Amino acid sequence: MLILNKLSIFCIGFIAFINCFSSLGQEKNVNGFEKQTHFITGIGGSYVNVIDEGISPLLYNGIGGGVILGHFQEKEKNLNTFTAKFDFNNPSSSISNAEMYTYRLEGHFQRYWKLSDDQNKKWKVRPGLDLSAKWALRQHLNFTNNSQHIETRFSIAPALMLARPFKLWNRNFELGTFTSIPFLTYATRPLFASTRFPASVNKEEVKFFDYVKEGEIISFSSYFKWSTQYYLYYPLKNGNGLRLDYFWSYENYKAQNPIKTGEHSIMISTFFKI
Repeated sequence: MLILNKLSIFCIGFIAFINCFSSLGQEKNVNGFEKQTHFITGIGGSYVNVIDEGISPLLYNGIGGGVILGHFQEKEKNLNTFTAKFDFNNPSSSISNAEMYTYRLEGHFQRYWKLSDDQNKKWKVRPGLDLSAKWALRQHLNFTNNSQHIETRFSIAPALMLARPFKLWNRNFELGTFTSIPFLTYATRPLFASTRFPASVNKEEVKFFDYVKEGEIISFSSYFKWSTQYYLYYPLKNGNGLRLDYFWSYENYKAQNPIKTGEHSIMISTFFKI
């Protein structure tokens, strides 16, 4: 019951936060603005640093890759993005030469609101909201048992977008950045690497809901994450587009066994008009 109460409190706060902004950007199109909708596909590489004291107090780092699928929509008053990203990395320790595999599935919904007279400004400043969910698995290759570490995150974060359209060689481009810092997160954090999740001991099969049991609602006092994404977008004449992204993030969770992660990644994405 305590778990359900935690989830209920988080969901109520989640819904209330969305409703606070639901009326923004709902005016009818009176200026002839044409709504733009794109399907996103992308691929890229990454470099990560991990200190997960639930597995080891040593620093692990290594390279990996990822793919992304998404949906982007620009309206007269706001921009909305849904994305799902899968990452794989193979970090290792330079001290012990131990290795691990890391798998991460992360989803985001982002909404940014256009300020008044947005179209006539060189620099476009757009406040927003980032709702995210993450599932991560770390598999330590040097353990024969207690080798898996699974955790989840559900976060609400204020966000900010800066964009600067410009012309180069008579072609249109857009340079911009997104940044967000979660202020409320529901997180699961196992005490140590285990082939059995705490909520599923004595079960032959782990149920999906087991991955979000035994979590806690946390904020800045015990959890800090800062994500920033820089992009260069090139719209094509047929309505499609190409985008180059550089992504940087830092995460610090002060749990019983703390974890710190840092990531750099580069992705190339295509925007297909639909």
